[in-house]
Amino acid sequence: MRNYKKLLNAGIISSALLFTTWGINKLIFLRAGMKDMLFCENKHQYSWRFGNIFYTKKGSGSPLLLIHELKCTASADEWKSLINQLSKDHTVYALDLIGCGRSEKPKMTYTNYIYVQLINNFIKDVIGAKTDVITSGSSSNIAIMGCYSEPDLYRRIMMVNPLSMKDMAKYPKTNHKTLKYLVELPLIGTTIYNIANSHGTIFKEYKKKTLYPDIHTQKDVDTMYESSHLGGPSARYLYASERSHFTNINMLHALKKLNHSMYIIGGKDLKDIEHTIEDYVSINPSIETELVDNCKQYPHIEQTDAFSALCSIYLS
Repeated sequence: MRNYKKLLNAGIISSALLFTTWGINKLIFLRAGMKDMLFCENKHQYSWRFGNIFYTKKGSGSPLLLIHELKCTASADEWKSLINQLSKDHTVYALDLIGCGRSEKPKMTYTNYIYVQLINNFIKDVIGAKTDVITSGSSSNIAIMGCYSEPDLYRRIMMVNPLSMKDMAKYPKTNHKTLKYLVELPLIGTTIYNIANSHGTIFKEYKKKTLYPDIHTQKDVDTMYESSHLGGPSARYLYASERSHFTNINMLHALKKLNHSMYIIGGKDLKDIEHTIEDYVSINPSIETELVDNCKQYPHIEQTDAFSALCSIYLS
């Protein structure tokens, strides 16, 4: 009888803990979108086979596609300070990659190939013309592999602080696959995801990537926090794939073979960016490079005017 009561009490306590954890996770997702930081009047939707893709379109002129950093916290909002300026000379398209921001977040494994398909389909179905592309950080491999597979869709590629070739070539090992499995579990995974993408964690990471965090931080962090929680717990699937290196690819061969005009814009104060640029240029010497003063990971956010001027020079 005593053992039965102990088991019963343990069951009640366990159930209460599980229910409490579920409730906390539910509340986190609900509260994350209360500020409505990602509200946008100029919105469009592209119905793609893996889900609906959010995008904006502004301006007139030659088409220009902006691809944000490939992270669960990212969205097209990364380019907001730049779009008005660029739209004077271009028809500017900025999309939320699948699994990010306001686009759908299906429960699947996200790979470089998925994103290459998305971008190439988007250029063909929505833009309908040869396109200039600007990428941010880890999304550079999407444009490079996309251009390698269908070169006629691309005019010029500008990469903003691309990942190093070494980081880009990392592949999933057993421990990474275990992490992916855990993050994709319904309750445990959601809890891990909410801890890893808490407002405080995003704040700390963003401060490391900007030279003058006090100028931009709060609003941008609120936006990134909301972006990472829109769509509910299924948002964790991109995080699982990203952290486990499923979105990476060794693009050395593709980069070497491309003969398109390519540019790298680096933040001068970003650690190791000069070595990264040297690696890219050693693989394809035709790549042109520029360093922007007084910024780190996001020159298009921290030094918008200087970055915009470079776009005018290289993409005119």
